[in-house]
Amino acid sequence: MDVCSVFRKIGFEASFMLRELYGKREYLEVVGEGVSGDISRRIDVVVEDYIVEETRATGFKAVVVGEEKGSRVLNSQPELVVLVDPLDGSLNYTLGIPFASLSIAVYRRGASIAEPLYGFVKNIFVDDVFEICSGVVYYNGSRVDKPLDNTDGDNVVSIYTEQPRHLELVSRVFRENKKNLKTRTMGSASLEALYAALGVINGFMHLTGKLRNSDVAVAIGVASALNTGIYVSPGLNELKTSEIVKIEKIVIARRDSEIWKIVDKL
Repeated sequence: MDVCSVFRKIGFEASFMLRELYGKREYLEVVGEGVSGDISRRIDVVVEDYIVEETRATGFKAVVVGEEKGSRVLNSQPELVVLVDPLDGSLNYTLGIPFASLSIAVYRRGASIAEPLYGFVKNIFVDDVFEICSGVVYYNGSRVDKPLDNTDGDNVVSIYTEQPRHLELVSRVFRENKKNLKTRTMGSASLEALYAALGVINGFMHLTGKLRNSDVAVAIGVASALNTGIYVSPGLNELKTSEIVKIEKIVIARRDSEIWKIVDKL
């Protein structure tokens, strides 16, 4: 079986489930905490369990690593790692704000987070699909070989921070380059990081220390394949795929972005 086609099917089916259950209050009930310490709602657990069982049914020797229940080994000698965020943007989903996504990244066991065999992220409310298969990037089914030249997004930065000085630094460097900075914080880091990796927007910055590897695994793979700039702490070689870990800081931005002039100060 082909890894890309199998997990593409699982991704679309899980996305459809999320869309169908949207607005049903019983699925928004808090049922505990995920392995990262965030609250888990019934919808998160249901979708993660679905992905686990569908992966089991494929017969692949795999371990599924999810934000809700951590590592679940499906074979005594797993060859694949499936890193899952069943619902990125769960607060948006709960509040009735239609901007959220599902993320699946599949690796050979021991591979770098930047080298997925397959990655899938879908905005569950619109037909916006990001994929990477064997190093080739696809956006809504069309192959992408280099970052998009989107002048409309040249001054747009998605930034997550709890320190005002970060905003001041970014604003200053854009002013110095005679650009009118426009910031966005939309609530689904998986999607926003991919917009930056593809060049739809100038950059994505998450500086809170609360982001997880599962949130941006696909974006890291896409950025690496397209040679989009990446800064991450801990470094790429230190980021595990075998468990859910938090990322202290990450920046994904165009190579010519003003952000790189200040990245060491963030």
